[in-house]
Amino acid sequence: MDRESESLRHGGAERRRILILERLYRVGHVSVRGLSDEFAVTDMTIRRDLRRLADEGELELVHGGARLVAGRQGPIDFAGRRQSNPAAKQRVAEAAKRIVPLKSVLGVDAGTTTHACVLEIAAEFTGCIVTHSIPVLASMLERPESRVIGVGGDLLHENQAMVGPDSIAALRDLRIDVLLLGASAVDGDGIYVHGSVELATKRALIDASEEVVLVVDSSKAQASGAVRVCDLRRISTIVTDAPWEAGLAAVIEAQGVEFVLPR
Repeated sequence: MDRESESLRHGGAERRRILILERLYRVGHVSVRGLSDEFAVTDMTIRRDLRRLADEGELELVHGGARLVAGRQGPIDFAGRRQSNPAAKQRVAEAAKRIVPLKSVLGVDAGTTTHACVLEIAAEFTGCIVTHSIPVLASMLERPESRVIGVGGDLLHENQAMVGPDSIAALRDLRIDVLLLGASAVDGDGIYVHGSVELATKRALIDASEEVVLVVDSSKAQASGAVRVCDLRRISTIVTDAPWEAGLAAVIEAQGVEFVLPR
């Protein structure tokens, strides 16, 4: 067994699934035997990983392996998502600026809306930013007055973020005052993302934070998301661009969550 295979094996199931998806997005198909040899684990272990990813809608099982879901060419990358609803993201960022403590330890989740928030506050922020987002780190290069802690790990290309066991381990030793959290969907039961590869890192960010502020545009209300991140009791505030449907808003507010809208 070579050093790379040994490292992957000891990274555990989460790291394997991240790398399986990265491979799948590049070539469109993966085989159980090939993945078993690469990661130095049994065929049964790889089949469990593939079934988990299939249950989350990330791939389609075929004889001897898996392929991208029919008609899907992989996830929309960060640059593509940044072009979606840019005006709404900017309105969210402007609203978030009013409530972000400018001298705090600020955690920033990966995502286009959280990135927009950092761009909005960067000129006045003098605290410490903790993030696993590559675009956020890049945006802070010209802001030497702010301390920045980059969280390492495995690079998830489509999210331009570091995830996985190393990210989680690093976050255990950090304390964050306020976290700006992104999500793919929100309903009365909680917040969601599309797949499990980013889930554990998001939860580690939440666990390290005193206060969690969800920054999402209104299209995320009742949208589709396969994997639940946390329930709404862990969220103090939702910063969004426009009022949500009254029934859903009432359910969320009844759980102690405050809405913040643009002025």
